[in-house]
Amino acid sequence: MRSSLLKRVLFRLHWLAGISAGLVLGVVGFTGGLLGLEQPVLSWLNPALHVSAEGRTPLGPDRWVAAARSALPDHALRGVAWEGPRHAVAVRMVRPGARPTAVAIDPYTGAVLGAERGAAFFDSVEQLHRNLAAGPVGKQVVAASTALMFVFIASGLYLRWPRRARSPSAWLRMNTAAKGRGFWWQLHAVVGTWLLIPYLVAAATGLWWSYDVYRNAINGLAGVPAPVRRGPPNDAPTVASLETAWASFLREAPEAVRANIATTAVDGALEIRYQTAMSPHDRAWDVLAIDAADGTVRRREPYAELPRGRRFIASLFPLHSGSWFGVPGRVVAASAALLMPLFALSGLWMWRLRRRNDALRDNAAAARAPLDARPA
Repeated sequence: MRSSLLKRVLFRLHWLAGISAGLVLGVVGFTGGLLGLEQPVLSWLNPALHVSAEGRTPLGPDRWVAAARSALPDHALRGVAWEGPRHAVAVRMVRPGARPTAVAIDPYTGAVLGAERGAAFFDSVEQLHRNLAAGPVGKQVVAASTALMFVFIASGLYLRWPRRARSPSAWLRMNTAAKGRGFWWQLHAVVGTWLLIPYLVAAATGLWWSYDVYRNAINGLAGVPAPVRRGPPNDAPTVASLETAWASFLREAPEAVRANIATTAVDGALEIRYQTAMSPHDRAWDVLAIDAADGTVRRREPYAELPRGRRFIASLFPLHSGSWFGVPGRVVAASAALLMPLFALSGLWMWRLRRRNDALRDNAAAARAPLDARPA
């Protein structure tokens, strides 16, 4: 009796959570899947950003910045991203009240290669993913819906718990012969079981950007102080040139394959974050702080030597996007995210079929009732 009551309660809870958050999670999941495809899609759309070295010597960062300033004279400098010798340099510029713009520069000629095709589309997709393009209110809606993911997962597991719970086939095998509502239940329940772990990881990591309380708790457990929020970008770097620091960086880190160059100095030192071919994921940054005047290394901070807690916090986004597991992880995470609308749509369709079947049963019962027992 108690089991039956609990099942009814959890079914109602699962159903109510689906009505309130299912469509939001469908949008957030689908846009997250699109963001997982951003890098290969942008690379395909922008072949001009792939340059050939051909034995040429690249220009220095001052020439890259000068070209970007000429292209966007009313913007402030935000940073420089170097993606290796075979890719255009991205000089990030920003105007007050607007989102940063990346100016693609040929590192060998200083030519402006134009805007990156598709970047504006993915910026819009990212806003939908983060806050439904509705600002702080949308962010809170996304946050609450993400938290409800755990309700979906826990109640869904209980509701579909098979009699042969120790049998993998009972959990993972889909009955392709099912028809009607049974077919939709197979899609909803079995596919959901296949993607259970990716959804748990996505929800647990996604909450880190949703709630300060959750983020502070995770940071506290990891022994990492709360990050200091960056102020507005400044178009007046405290150093006259980036050349000396960049030349020193190339000598100190010849194995680097990508780097982000700071454009302001702290106590006369420029910070350059970089990665090598051996970096474990796309947020595993080694750091060199280099004196902007004479090129001496003030501080060296290899990612591998960071405290375990800081490495864990740095891994949250790669875990969220699947890139922590390389290309297979990206594929799994993007596929799971793109399939998120399936659960909202299949759940709504099963609810519609259930209502229709209930109405048919009621009509059949009314037709079988004696004439004097039928309602007037």
